[in-house]
Amino acid sequence: MAKRRIARIGAIDPVYADAVFDSAPPVVARAEQRITQHPQSVAQPIAQGQPEAPARVAPPTAPVAPRVAQEGATMNPAISARKPARAFSITLWPLQRHKDDLQALEKDGYRIELILSAAMKSARQSFKPKPAYVPAQKGDWWTAYSVRLQKPVPDRILMQLTESAKDPGAMMATQLLRGQIEPLWLDALDALIERLKAALP
Repeated sequence: MAKRRIARIGAIDPVYADAVFDSAPPVVARAEQRITQHPQSVAQPIAQGQPEAPARVAPPTAPVAPRVAQEGATMNPAISARKPARAFSITLWPLQRHKDDLQALEKDGYRIELILSAAMKSARQSFKPKPAYVPAQKGDWWTAYSVRLQKPVPDRILMQLTESAKDPGAMMATQLLRGQIEPLWLDALDALIERLKAALP
């Protein structure tokens, strides 16, 4: 009986080996092997991107914005261009010819001080101080009641009024302005008294 030959395994068939490895799923080890085989091609982009990182994350200096805003506020030309104004208070009295009408209205329930204040409110709306001085008119005043006007006037207007009045500095602001506001208030008082009298039954 002839002996059976035992087959010896020689060189691996390349066609068979390629078919086996190509059909197997990819694994991580194969990717790591490619990185170790080509270290220069992978490390080169990383080395180029590192110098840009500090420029992107550099924070701006925080104190710059508040300091610029503060300097701009101090140098604002609108604030520096403001002209100072002086507040004044002037007292006005009705004339004697208003006495009978005001007392008659008081008997019908009106308050004299409110009538005077309402007339002043109307005169104040049209009163705009002018640089030209107007002398105050003399009158027969009924001093039992009075009304007061308070209003700021620019110093520039007061200086021009002083020059217009040829005043060396003796007149007060109320004296310089009385001739402008007093006629407006008396006219408003006359108109209000006539309107209230016409509304009486």
